[in-house]
This record gives sequence, structure tokens and C-alpha cells, in this order.
Amino acid sequence: MTDQSPGVRTQSPLSLDEAPDSEAHAGAVLIVDDDPVMRQLIRSLLESIGCAVACAMNGADAFHQAIARPPDLILLDMMLPDIDGLDVCRQIRSQPALAEVPVIMITSLSDTDVRWHSLEAGADDFIAKPIDFLELRARVGSILRLNRYRRLVQERANRQRAEEEIVCRNRELSLLNEFIASTATRLHSLDWCIETPLHDACRVLTEALGLSPVFAWMPGYGRAALTGASYPDSSAIAPPDDVVRGLIAAQGHTTQTVVVVAEEVQSPAIRNWLHSHHAETILLVPIPMSGIVAGTLAAFSTTRRSFDSREQAFGQSLGSALGQAIESALLHRQLQRHVDSLEEIVAHRTHELQVERDRTQAILEALGEAVIVTDAEGVISYVNPAMTELSGYASEELLGRNWCNLQHDESAVTLCHHIRQYVATGRTWRGEFESRQRNDATYDVAMTVAPIFTPQQPGKLAGMVSIQRDITPIKDAERAKDRFISNVSHELRTPLAVITLHSGNLETLYDRLGDNQRRRLIREIRNQADVLNDLIGDVLELSRIDSGRLRMDERPIDLGALLVVEGNQLRALAERKGLQFEVQSGERLIVQGDESLLRQAIRNLISNAVKFTPPGGRVRAECALMETHAPPTDEWPGYTDVESGEWIGLRVIDNGIGIAPEDLSHLFDRFYRVQNQMGVPGTGLGLAITRELVTRHGGWTGVASLPGKGSTFAFYLPYAAE
Repeated sequence: MTDQSPGVRTQSPLSLDEAPDSEAHAGAVLIVDDDPVMRQLIRSLLESIGCAVACAMNGADAFHQAIARPPDLILLDMMLPDIDGLDVCRQIRSQPALAEVPVIMITSLSDTDVRWHSLEAGADDFIAKPIDFLELRARVGSILRLNRYRRLVQERANRQRAEEEIVCRNRELSLLNEFIASTATRLHSLDWCIETPLHDACRVLTEALGLSPVFAWMPGYGRAALTGASYPDSSAIAPPDDVVRGLIAAQGHTTQTVVVVAEEVQSPAIRNWLHSHHAETILLVPIPMSGIVAGTLAAFSTTRRSFDSREQAFGQSLGSALGQAIESALLHRQLQRHVDSLEEIVAHRTHELQVERDRTQAILEALGEAVIVTDAEGVISYVNPAMTELSGYASEELLGRNWCNLQHDESAVTLCHHIRQYVATGRTWRGEFESRQRNDATYDVAMTVAPIFTPQQPGKLAGMVSIQRDITPIKDAERAKDRFISNVSHELRTPLAVITLHSGNLETLYDRLGDNQRRRLIREIRNQADVLNDLIGDVLELSRIDSGRLRMDERPIDLGALLVVEGNQLRALAERKGLQFEVQSGERLIVQGDESLLRQAIRNLISNAVKFTPPGGRVRAECALMETHAPPTDEWPGYTDVESGEWIGLRVIDNGIGIAPEDLSHLFDRFYRVQNQMGVPGTGLGLAITRELVTRHGGWTGVASLPGKGSTFAFYLPYAAE
């Protein structure tokens, strides 16, 4: 290479053709340089080591691209046409989302002051022009590796914090479950008193949050004006009644936890008592009963501290459980005083439980996604109806069976074992794979598998719950889209190549060509442009149908007359190919519909027949009022008897290349192309558009064909008698 562009070392670009390192430094890099040669050289180098590269030729474009999609590294030229590289670097550093993105300045200036100003603007490193590409490659790889390592460290720290949070949460839930269980056990005790659950709640809050002391008050219950308890038991440090009532007033009527800082308390008496007992922060937890705040739990801290949402949520859950326990106990006493009505009340409660169970069962049974519940070894204990429908197995065939054994090939079984091992670590697995039904039919599924832990032993896997969603239509659509893109790109390239060739010939050989030759080239360019127009028209028409922008102007239309008009317009196309073309129609074959849309449907069928019939063949189009009895399906394919009404049939018959039986059921699918017809231009959308248009007119389509014998395409619309 002998390119002497500024900023390029002639010996270094040879490294662009070298094979990339064995360790690919994958990352996103933004190149900001107004020199196109330099951009391309750097881009080629970075792509050779596995980087995803974006380019910007000026500062404004670079800033907008970086904001829209933050890269892992920015290579920034010092001299830009619109904004100085230093200003661009300052703008980047002013954005929180870009503050940590490494910036390497590319400069031909060796002035120390310039480099100092670059560091002051936020640059991380420099590359001097002319660029040593081996040095650039090493620096970029090193920075991207450091970025990767930094993200891994951050992810580990986040994971550790999450695990610690889970441990704390599990411990809190265990304490809460223990409290609920103990209060339920003592519910029927003859010596039950309200102070017992209050004391237990104080103990649980102390153990969970590490606070001491904790007090509980229920105004209005028992013989005293205030019923209370504390943990640890110490009546000597219990606050006087005026302090208690002041704290209850601070709680107010809110059902949310309240954090009180001693210095912010308005009452001097309460503030003095708090300071005398070295209380800096108080957590007030409401005890709700029957929709109102019936009491308060007060936890004191001798240090100024904040309570996070988890701690406040735990306190609120404990207060709710305490309120429910007390309310249940009081209700039990009331029920004991009403022995005569006990049977009726029990029946009422039983009915409520039955309704709740039935509702839960109905929700699970009606769930659209397939649900499987297994034990820790993968043995199925429950499946919902959606799973039996998706897999093809009856529920009794699935229960007690290992989930992995449902798969029939070795790779799927291996994946199942991998999922079980993954979930056993406490993580939720999400992914997509191909599964098999009972009859060995395959389907694509998106699956989420979550762990179920043993409540008594946090971290021990008790089972798994799997939710599966059938995504076969989505995958089929993606595969159809890929086929469509392949077909369209191929079909667009052919006419574009002809147009480019002929237009180039006209430009370079215009003076040496005769008039007839010029006309022939122009005519061929116009023909290829028509092909392009048809291809684009099909795609746009299908988009218009799918987006709901297709509007129908319905009115009475003579379908037979419309066939004659369209047939005469397409006759020249058939005769130019050397085909015998015939149109037949009865009189006054009236349908209700949109004339332009029906014209398109007719035109698609006739054009299709002409396209796939070789020279010397025959094409016949006809329209008729259908007989009350069904004609032979090979003459009028797809037509069957109906209970009422009359129908108009339109068919197009050819003796062309024909269609194999295995392709017939897919002909009206979008983007479908028959293998032996791939040499004929088209997107595979014409028949799909025809079916959509006919369906919107209340009709349906049909096809019959034999390879080498020809095809018959037909559609049927309701007859609209005048």
C-alpha cells in the first residue's frame, strides 16, 4: 500500500490483513474522524479483532451517536470540521451515561500543552499521527479487556449484594412465618391474652432488624387505657403515657411504616425523653385491624440510621400479621360467646374458602401458557390443560413422569439436565428451544424455569415450575421473513443489474448506437423498471392490508364484465409470450365489493397463469354462477355445497408446468415459492394478496394442479341478486 494520506504510516497498514488474535476483543467502538481513508483503515483493523464499529465524520454526529448507543470505546480525532475534538470530549464527559466511556484522542500535534488540555477535557489516552496500527490494535484490545473485567467485577458485586439481600429476606420471612405459626397455635389457648402476641411481635422485630428496645401499644383494649408489651422485658425504661400517645400521634392513621428522627420531634417532652434514653431514630410500624390503625410497634435505635424499603416492608408485614392474629383471637372469643350460631358461621367461612380455591383453580386451568410443576429431580406433579394441549399428552400420562424423558433426542435431554442444574443454583432459566409433541411433531417454545425452595431450609431446592409458551407462529414468521428477504433481494438485483448495464451502455456508447438500438435499450430499462414496480407494489399492498389501512368502497359489480375488461388488458401479455388466451363469462354476475381490489385479484391469477405457462400453451379465464350441487373439485377446486345462498365462481385454467401435491397447501402462504418455479420472477406474495382480498369480500380460494399438466386457480364470492 502506498497511500500517503496524512496520519497514515505506510508500514503499519500491512497489519490489517493479518489474522485476528486468538482472543477476540469484542466490543463497540465509535470512530470519529473526517478523513474517509483513515476511518476505513481503522474500521478494518478493529473489525478484524471482532469489534462492532460505528463511524462519525464530525463532532455533532459523534455526540448524537454516542448518546443514542453508548459505545465501549471512542477514538476521537483532535481536528474535526465542525467542533474541536476537545469540545466533543467535554460534551461526552458531561453526560452521565458516557462519563465512564474511554476516549482515545488521535492527534498529529505533539505539543505537551495540547495533551495536557486533552487530559483536562477527559481524554484517557493518545494515539499520535501517523498511526502505528499495531499500537492502536494493542491499546484498543487492552482497554476493551479492562472494560470487560470492570463489568465482571461489578456484576459479581451486584450478585453478592443480591444474594445477601435474599439471605436477609429469607431470614425475615422465616421469622415472620414462625410468628404467624406461633400465634395461630396459641389462638385457642384458654389463657390467651393480647400481651402475648404483642410481646412476640416485639421479639421478632428485634431479631430481624437488630433494634432494642421495641415496644407495642394497643390503645383501648383490656382494662388499662393502654395495653402494651416490650422486648426485652424492661418496665423501667418504658416511656410514660404522654410520650406513648405522642408517638402514636406521630404514626397517625397511615398504614405505612413511619421513620421518626428524634431531633425533628416537635414536642419538647417527647424529645427530652428520647435524648435521655439515647434514642436517635424510631421506626413506627402500624398494627392494622379491620382497615384502620389499631396500634403501633415502636423500635428504637441509639444511632441515626435509615430504614430501607425491605426493612420497612418487613415491619409492615409483621404489623399486618400481628393485627390479623389479634383480630382472629378476638373473633374466636366472640365466636365462643355465640355457640348457637357457630355452625352457620363455619359454613359461611367454608364457602368463602371453597370460592377462593375454585377461583385459584379456575385461574390456573384457564392460563394460556403451559405450566409444569416438578420436584427437585424433575418428576412432574402438576400440569395444566394448556400443557396437555401443547404436548399432546394426557395429564395422567405426564404425572409422575420425569420431565426430561418427554424429549426424544439426546441434545434435548442434555439441555433439560443443564436447565435442572442451572435452576438448582437458585437462578431462573429463560430460553427458547425446539420440543416434540407426543406424535413426534416439533414446535418452538419459549420457556421460563424458576426454582421452588424448601421454606424450612432456604437455598435447598424443593422443585421447579416451568412456564412454556408456543412461539411456533413467531418462528415460522421469522423463517418466512428470511425467505422473503432472500427472494426480494434476489429479484430486485436482477432488474437492477439489467437497468444498470443498459443505462451504462447508453451513457458510454450513445453516439455509436443506432436509434433502434437505443430504443431497444430504453424499452428494456422500462420493462425492468416495471418488474421492480410490481415487486415493490406487492410488498406495499401486503403492508397496507396488515396495517389495517386497506379501505373497501363496496358497491354492486358485474364480476363477469370485470373479468372481460381485465382479460383484454392482459391479452397482449399472453400473446407476446405466444399463448392462446380465452375469456368467457355469463351475464349479470353481480357481487358486492370494491372494484379496484377485485381487479387486482383477477389480475394476479391471470398474470400468474401467463407467467408459469410456457410458449405455445393455453390460458382460459371464466366466470359463472355456481350450480346448486358441487361440481368436480378438479374443475372448480375448493368449491363445496353451502347451506344457503348463491355463489359466483371465477377460475383461471392453464396447461403450464403445474405444481407438486406437497406444495398445494402452501401456495397461498406469504412469501412461499415452489422450488421448480424459483427461476421465474416474483416475491411469492401475489397469491397471498389474492386470498386476503377475496377473504375480505366474504369469499374463499381454491387450487388444483398436476405437475406437467397445468393448474386451475379459483375464488368464490357471494352472489348479490339485483
